[in-house]
Amino acid sequence: MRTLIRIVIAIVAGFLLMWPLGQAWTALSWPTFHLWGLMHGTSVAAWPTLSILTFLALGYLPAFRRIDDTPLLIGGPVWGLLLASAYNIRNALGYEIAHGMLGATTVLIAVLCFFAVHRLRLALLVIAPVVFLDLDLLLAPPPTLAEFQSRAAYDLRGLLPPLASSLAGYVLGALARAAIKRSPTPA
Repeated sequence: MRTLIRIVIAIVAGFLLMWPLGQAWTALSWPTFHLWGLMHGTSVAAWPTLSILTFLALGYLPAFRRIDDTPLLIGGPVWGLLLASAYNIRNALGYEIAHGMLGATTVLIAVLCFFAVHRLRLALLVIAPVVFLDLDLLLAPPPTLAEFQSRAAYDLRGLLPPLASSLAGYVLGALARAAIKRSPTPA
């Protein structure tokens, strides 16, 4: 029952947190999650991400159980929101900057996965906002099956670079952790 209450609180709070997120993004003049963007479709990425963050943050209250790696799991989607903002306007920024953000994502995920217990969960949570934002084919389905397949293939191809970056960070973090764990200690 506590988990159900926690989920409901997280969903409602995630919705309510879109207003401060939009205010912050508007004040900083950042793209994608500003107030106008949230009103015109980017809420499909912000709401679930903020709900996940709220669910994790509720673990710090005594009434709810905390999940392992909560601070690391919170840091991942926060970076994911920043990544989604930059990756969404990669045509305007230039692909060099967008791929630089993906490189930074790889390094960040590798560092977080080095310390995390649930490494794969963390790696996938970081790119969750990008996934939510890129799957816009679910918002307004096209009239024919051929158009749906064409848009789905295009959207899924767009997810390959962030997914590859995330999985590369996961592998690097896991390898670094294994290398440190296996290193002999001097007697």
